[in-house]
Amino acid sequence: MITLDSITHTYPGENEAALRDISLALGDSTVTALVGPNGSGKTTLMQILGGLMVPTSGSIAIDGSQASGDDLLTGSIIASSARDFDNLSSQSLVTYARLRPTWDEQLFAHYTQRFDLTVNRKFVRKLSGGQAAILSGSIALASGAPLTLLDEIQAPLDVPTRYALYEEILALAGEVMEGQRAPRRFIISSHMVSELEKVAEDVVVLKKSELLAHESIDDFTCRVCALTGHASDVERFLAAHPDLALIASRELGPTREIVVDLRASAVGETELATHSLTSSPCSFQDAFAYLIQDHLPPPRVS
Repeated sequence: MITLDSITHTYPGENEAALRDISLALGDSTVTALVGPNGSGKTTLMQILGGLMVPTSGSIAIDGSQASGDDLLTGSIIASSARDFDNLSSQSLVTYARLRPTWDEQLFAHYTQRFDLTVNRKFVRKLSGGQAAILSGSIALASGAPLTLLDEIQAPLDVPTRYALYEEILALAGEVMEGQRAPRRFIISSHMVSELEKVAEDVVVLKKSELLAHESIDDFTCRVCALTGHASDVERFLAAHPDLALIASRELGPTREIVVDLRASAVGETELATHSLTSSPCSFQDAFAYLIQDHLPPPRVS
């Protein structure tokens, strides 16, 4: 259990806080998605959790005991798509990583084969963005670090490599949950939110430096739903509920699908049936897009 209590951080010379009063408990989930718009504080939170940055105020506890920066630094690893190690060789990076007592050489050998990695004296700056990112990610996964932080690691990867990386994360998470490996937690930050739905168990959402939500993926996607029916039936339904927030609207011939938040309304399945509408769960991406909006416009009935 990792508990954050009122974490706030303001960079020197800045007036606005990069993180503001973040309190949450990361419990039993093995894979957590960290999402939010640009500038919401995701990387800052990652660096604090990884012990690379001391928050301006607030504290972090691990299993009930106060964690120092050194505790976080030794118990975690961060991999990102940033070119922080361009002036080192891939061989040097792996040599440093092998000093960790939890390092898994067999696992890293598997990654070098699957991702066609070459570990040599060539500077990392000579690698492409994708090659450098998957090298960093492979080292992080093989490190065995109890807290493995993947900060936008997927950004420069092509689609096949991204999905192969997700497969490897899920394989490790499965082994952890089955007791075949020591407990680990993976926190994945990404703008590719649609891809995280099938990878993560829970989600942390940041917006404007504040915590907006922390809940299971299932609870998060239940925030909104899609209603489908004949376009005329949808229009009558919207006209009957002028205060309902219309998040998205898609038309396919005579059929129209709308994405709405029904949780605060009295609309139930019976009323939907009277309008000949069917409801279905919304996607993770739609739920995220809804949650981060500053202002939801009223529905437009044409």
